[in-house]
Amino acid sequence: MNILNDDKFQEVISSDSPVLLDMYTQWCPPCKILGPILEKLEGEYEGKVDFYKMDLDQNPITGNKFGIDRIPTVILFNKGEVKSFFVGLKEEEDIKNWINKNI
Repeated sequence: MNILNDDKFQEVISSDSPVLLDMYTQWCPPCKILGPILEKLEGEYEGKVDFYKMDLDQNPITGNKFGIDRIPTVILFNKGEVKSFFVGLKEEEDIKNWINKNI
């Protein structure tokens, strides 16, 4: 997955393609489980959804902007606007259904 930082955030989420952003930290156990699931889904949604991840500890501006206080938080953007989000660990099928419902 592509790494995103505060400096490039607005440019990336304003893309014409839907953007999925995984907000995580290195020390978060559920984040370590969710990461590989999202990486697998990235391949399945290639050309439909752009996948990014952002370390919340390294990028506090974006985390504060969206009031993120629990991780993992996964946000789906469409043309710069938040379309939907979820917090915590989800099963692969649930994530696929969530993506399909929101793109």
